[in-house]
Amino acid sequence: MRQIRKSALWMIVILCAWTMVGRSAVLVSQTSAARFGLVRAWYAQVGSQRATGSIMHVNLDHDMLLVQASSGMITSLDAETGRTLWATQVGPPNHLSTEPAANGKFVVVVKGSVIYVLDRVDGRIVWQKQLGGAPGSGPGVSQTHAFVPMITGLIEGYNLDKGAKQTPWVYKSAGRVLIPPVTTRQSVSWTTEKGYFYVADPSGGGIRYRLETRGAIQARPGYWTPDLFACSTDGFVYAVNESQGKIDWKFGLGDAVYNSPVAVEGKVFVISEVNGLYCLDGKAGRQDWYAPKISQFVSVSPTRVYGCDSLGRLAVLDARTGARLGTMPLDGITIKVINEQSDRVFLASDTCVMQCLREADLKSPVVYTPPAPLKI
Repeated sequence: MRQIRKSALWMIVILCAWTMVGRSAVLVSQTSAARFGLVRAWYAQVGSQRATGSIMHVNLDHDMLLVQASSGMITSLDAETGRTLWATQVGPPNHLSTEPAANGKFVVVVKGSVIYVLDRVDGRIVWQKQLGGAPGSGPGVSQTHAFVPMITGLIEGYNLDKGAKQTPWVYKSAGRVLIPPVTTRQSVSWTTEKGYFYVADPSGGGIRYRLETRGAIQARPGYWTPDLFACSTDGFVYAVNESQGKIDWKFGLGDAVYNSPVAVEGKVFVISEVNGLYCLDGKAGRQDWYAPKISQFVSVSPTRVYGCDSLGRLAVLDARTGARLGTMPLDGITIKVINEQSDRVFLASDTCVMQCLREADLKSPVVYTPPAPLKI
């Protein structure tokens, strides 16, 4: 009996050691972070590969991180502390799931061909409903509606307060919709693979206008008042006035764009096909600077821009000039969250560990919110 107890004790010790090794292998050490003026603000274990599957999507909605595992488990974390707020298994584990979206009251996710609406506060499933077809991507969520793109090009709009017993608002798009819609205070917009850009009423009131580019649009639009920004495989960035529907400016990059533009504080960050980061002036449509070999935008602070380079490392750039200030290895990190809402750097590993980096002197987050638009 004593030998069995010793064996069990050693097994626990070994498992704990494995866990610590797994975490240490993916955690950015405080020493490494300090070399770049950063600190690791927090880290959190979110499920495990065996129990919940790998982390598939991480979405930031103001003060909440939504972490979705391949099994369909959604975990809500406090974005500033890493504290787990709730965790909910959504739908059967073997069904494909889209990335979640949220507003001030609800979290919405599509799994299989069913839309699930969860309470933002506690994660309980408020209602669910069978969709009218196969979804093409995740939902876009306004203050009142969830908009779900179908693979056929249909957009289904559901009033979140009406529950499952409702007939959705439906519109037929020209071309398949394979990326989630984007919502603002006064519009919901989406793009199609045929190069069409739609802007509609976020309360389900119908389409306001439609624009066409010369190439497919394969990335979500960006937004900063008063413009929506769309990128096309024709190599252009388009600034579309949200209220008027006219093109304020367009800027040619010289090669196709497949990544979503990010608009923050009047600057528009765009990744070109050849892995370069452009910083554009959102009002004038001119180039401020270009940083080569950057494959993803990560976040921006008042003085720095963070990106992912072509080798998967965290690149630290000067926000004014784009000059590279340093490069940090990110071994074992599989997801670098695109964060246009604050200065925080959120990372996820293949061992289901989330962590947050911040600049040492920015104890409170720098939050970016587009100014209120003029009424249409």
